[in-house]
Parts: sequence; C-alpha cells; structure tokens
Amino acid sequence: MIKLSSGRKKLILFTTSLAAFQTPYNSTVLSFITPVLGRYFHVPLDVLIYVPIIYLIPLPTLMITLGRLSDIYGRVRMFRVGFILFLIGSILGSLAPNIYVLIIASLIMGFGSSILSPGSAAIVSQVFPEGERGFALGINAMAVYLGLTSAPFFGGLITQFLGWRFVLIITTVLTAVGLAISWLSMEGIELPRRVVRVDYLGALTFTLAILSIVMYLILSAVSGWLRYLYLLIIGIASLTAFIVIERKVVNPMLDLNLFTRNVSFMAGNITALLNYISTYSVPFLFSLYLQVVLGYNPFIAGLILVSEPVFMAALSPVSGKLSDKYGSREIAALGMGLIGLAFVMLLLLNIKYAIYIAISLMVLGIGFGFFSAPNTNSVMGSVTPDKYGVASGVLGTMRFMGQLLSITVASAILVSYLGRYAGLYLFTGIMMGNITVYQSFITGLRIVLVISAVLSFLGVYTSLLREK
Repeated sequence: MIKLSSGRKKLILFTTSLAAFQTPYNSTVLSFITPVLGRYFHVPLDVLIYVPIIYLIPLPTLMITLGRLSDIYGRVRMFRVGFILFLIGSILGSLAPNIYVLIIASLIMGFGSSILSPGSAAIVSQVFPEGERGFALGINAMAVYLGLTSAPFFGGLITQFLGWRFVLIITTVLTAVGLAISWLSMEGIELPRRVVRVDYLGALTFTLAILSIVMYLILSAVSGWLRYLYLLIIGIASLTAFIVIERKVVNPMLDLNLFTRNVSFMAGNITALLNYISTYSVPFLFSLYLQVVLGYNPFIAGLILVSEPVFMAALSPVSGKLSDKYGSREIAALGMGLIGLAFVMLLLLNIKYAIYIAISLMVLGIGFGFFSAPNTNSVMGSVTPDKYGVASGVLGTMRFMGQLLSITVASAILVSYLGRYAGLYLFTGIMMGNITVYQSFITGLRIVLVISAVLSFLGVYTSLLREK
C-alpha cells in the first residue's frame, strides 16, 4: 500500500469519483435527450436509437479486458487514456454536424467509459488502506448513483434552457478538470509494470460473446425474440469457448478461480447483477408514468424522482464506513432487503398519488445507499491487490449487463401490453392520447415490479453467502 498525504488522497478520490460519475451520467443523459436529437437532426428512430446504444456497447464487452490490461500496463496510465478518449468524444459530440458524427462520438465516449469505470475502483482500492477503503468506495458509489439518477433531471434542465449541445459541453469541462487533477495527484503511485502475456484469444472470445448477447437483447426487444436467435447462439458458443480457453492458458484474462474458489467474489458479483436488473429501469419507468400517464410536467416529475438519489447519495459513504466496522455482507443484504420492500410498497400502495411513489422511492434510495459501497468493498476485499483491476472490471461488467437487461426486459414487457404504437413512444417520447392506455401501462409496470421484488429478495440470500 502506497502511503500518501491526506490532501493527495482527497484529490485522487475526487478525480476517481468524477470519472465514476461521468460514465452513468452520460449513458443515461444520452437516452434522455434522444427525442430532442430526433427533432434537431430530423432522423428516424432506427438511426436515432444508436446514440445511447453505441455508448453502452463497449462497457460490458471490454471492461474486463481493459481492467486486466490496466493491471499489466499501469492503472494510472490507462485511467488517463480513458479521460482523453472521453474528452475527445465529448468535444466531437458537442460539435456534431449530423447524427452519424454524434454516434461516432458516443462510441468514443463509450470506449473511454469502459476504461474509467473499472479504473476508478481499482485506483481507490490501491491508494486507501483496508480501514479507509470502504468509506472511499462509498464516495465512489455515491458518484455512480448520482450520475445514474440525476441525469434526467439535470439533462432536462440543461437541454431546456441552454440546448442539448451544452450537455456535452459541460461534460467536456468536467472531463478536462478530472484529467488535469489526475496529472497532479496520481504522480508516483503507479505500481511496477508486470511482465505478463496478454490473453488476446480469451479477450476476443469474451468480447464476441458479450457483444453478441448484448446485440441480441437490443434487437430482439423491438423485433421479436426469434428473429435474431443466431446472435444468442453465437454468444453462448463464444462464452463456452472463452471458458475452455481460460482454463488452459497460463495467464488468463479472467482467472475463473475467482468464481469457483472465491465465494465472496462470486456472490458479490451475482448480487450486483441482480441489483441492477431489478432497479435500473425504475427512473425510466416512473419518468414515463409520471409525465405521460399522470400528466406531471418534467420539473415536478424530476422532483418526485429525486427522492431516490438524495438518500442514495447521503447513505453510500455512511454504509461504506459501517462495512469497514461491521462487515460488508450483512450491510449489503440489508440494502437488498430494503430495495425489495420498496418494490412491495409500489405494488401495494395506490401509486396514483405521487406522495406514495416518493415514499417508496425514498426507501429504495435508502436500500441502494446501504447496498452499493458494502458490496463493492466485499468484492474488492476478496481479491489480492494485483487483481484489483480485473475484479473492478468484472463488477463493472455485471453493473452494465444488469442495466442493459433491466431496460430491455422492462421495455419488452411494456411493449407487449401497450402495443406497437405505445412501444414506439417508449423510445421517442411521442404523446399518447388514448386514455385506456393507463390500465395496460399499470399491468406491465406491476409485472416489472414483481420481477424486481423477487430478484431483490434473492439478492439478500446471495449477499449473505460466504466461504465455508
């Protein structure tokens, strides 16, 4: 463990938290401003939808590979490369003359995010000792969840009063600040370079597997689950090949023993996946419900939805500190239990009244706050320092796979109940005038909430798994 002054640690924590904020904030805000982009560039949905999709694709497909490369070639070096890519992408996007340039910019930002996301937790775990790590990871987690849940609110304000380009201009400024601080604060903390062969074949098969499965989910959500079945077959075959390769090579991209011989690592990652599948679609679903079904304006809807991130952000550092003192698994299990309770409340209470939605989301935010940092602390604390990069990459992959599954499944369920026209609305923001849509929306919403509650309570069990 490198000994640093308190001031340098705070600067490192600031720049890693800024990086942790950027990835979820921009992935969410690009989805939020999609209707504005469609009207501005006059492009159809089948082109427009690639702006947010192309950003997300590198995240689950490349994070483990890049986490492994950062362990070999240097975490700080890779972290700065991530900032530089993000900076280039945000500048290009803010100046984009057409939708195709914006799509390319979104892809570049996605590549930057796939480096920054695992790099943040890995560097924090490297710099902060065990007694301080949980609190520091809690600050990182607070930044992640603030990014996830504040994007619609702040993105809407910026777009309405300054225009959509200022969303990316502000991102450019924040990225430049983070990059500059990293040059000042992270000098001399790089660990010695390890001479290890890179498992390129494993990286290729894993990327192909995740990319095929991701594309299957994205395309099938709007075109039916059988049309692109060949992508799922390719994905499963590639994943099988990846597992075979990783068991045979000397220096695998992903040490499968982390899963087969490390119960804490396996359980923490499975729980993270369950957490994101159950919760990520909540702001998306209730933004639609509040604005389209109940008729609230975006500002009021944003105020109602902000009840979740406020408690999430406030409690993440506290729960991180508690996990240092009392143990990570129990605190994380409590968080998952509260999240499950929030979904039960949304199912039982009359959500025609905004106050009941706000109270339920408040409980959800408290549960999130208790879950995030302890679970990350449990995963990172279960591996040796030389595995921090790949461990963070696996955890990030679980997070983004969970996000993708959450949105895909929720959208597919709503489309099946609302019909093709309403399904088009979910992605474009076209107003629906049919009053009878309310009951169909509520039915689909309730099914999503039931699935989310079941997954959350299952997460309580996986959080408590430990080595025998």
